[in-house]
Formats: sequence, structure tokens, C-alpha cells
Amino acid sequence: MNEVLKNSPCRLLVFSVENQNYALDISSVQRVLPIVEITALPGLPSIVAGIVNIEGGVVPVISLRRCCGIPERGMRLSDRMILLILERRRVALWVDDVLELRDCDKAQWIPAEEVLSKLKSVEGVVKDEEELLILQNPEGYLSREDHNLLDSELLSSS
Repeated sequence: MNEVLKNSPCRLLVFSVENQNYALDISSVQRVLPIVEITALPGLPSIVAGIVNIEGGVVPVISLRRCCGIPERGMRLSDRMILLILERRRVALWVDDVLELRDCDKAQWIPAEEVLSKLKSVEGVVKDEEELLILQNPEGYLSREDHNLLDSELLSSS
């Protein structure tokens, strides 16, 4: 990481799944929504729980539990969806709870290569006085093949 980026401030959305806290750089977050009924469709990538209608658009719902290999559980009214803007599409990230917005300094980031290099959805770890947060890379949730599969499945289902 170059020195300019290393010392620049950032804002993180902190959320949890199964008592583990994660974070996303706020730049990819459109908004947080309460969970709604998810419609399952066959043929979607394994991490996609189904689809939801948001403002008249079909949005795939990514289960962070599936991404991280955490056992699935039923939907709870307290669950949240984080609406993300990716390069190719909007997606909703299904999480247990959204906790807070937190300011940070990129000097606190430990790059993924140093801790969890095999997970494309992990950008690194953020270390602050309070805890270690697993910093998510939302562009890593879906591969190019996953995006292509979603394109064809969602087009055929509409």
C-alpha cells in the first residue's frame, strides 16, 4: 500500500454474522434495509440465497454465511440487507445485524495477503483499539462466471 493511501482516512460500516464483526468501506454501500422475503431460484451461484425486489429491480441476495462457510440458520426479523453497488450490478448482502459507522485510518489495515490470502472476498483486517474487523471486498463475492450465470438466470426468469 502506498504512503498516500496508507495514511488516508476511511469510513467503515461495521456489521456482524454469528458474533463475528466485519466491515465494508462505506464507498460501496448504497444503504441498509430490513430483511424481506427472499425468493429462491434454481441455478444461481451457491453464495446467492435468492433474489429480492428493490425499487422495481431484481437484486441478488448474497449470504455472508455461505461466503464464509458459517452454518446457515433461518431468517430473523432482526437480520439486515446491505445494498451494495458493484461494478456489474447491485447486490444485497444478508447479514445478522448492522452495528455502526466507524471512522478509521487506512494505516490500521492489514492487507489480505498477510492474513487470509485465499479469500477473494476479504480485503484485509482492520485493527483498532477495540477489535479486529474482517474487511470485506464486495467485488470478490462473485466471480466473472457467477456474474455471467446471474445475467443469464435473471434474464430468463423475468
